[in-house]
Amino acid sequence: MAERTAGPGRRLSRLDRFLTLWIFLAMGAGIAIGFFLPSVTTWIASLQIGTTSVPIAVGLILMMYPRWRRCGTRRWAAFSDVPNSWRSPSS
Repeated sequence: MAERTAGPGRRLSRLDRFLTLWIFLAMGAGIAIGFFLPSVTTWIASLQIGTTSVPIAVGLILMMYPRWRRCGTRRWAAFSDVPNSWRSPSS
């Protein structure tokens, strides 16, 4: 019997392996909701502040948060000194 080695597909989670499928299913669900319940699209369109769509903004933040958390605070601490370098030296 041949040994099975861990390929790239084995290291990915189920969500990651089928990400394309989930995206197409979500797109299909969005199209179906817009077609069968057109009042939902007007309600979502009303959730804007100025030109910013709040549902899109919340979705982007939720997508970026896990990656941001992995960066850790040590990497962000380096940015705390940036404003000091903008100051002109005192004469």
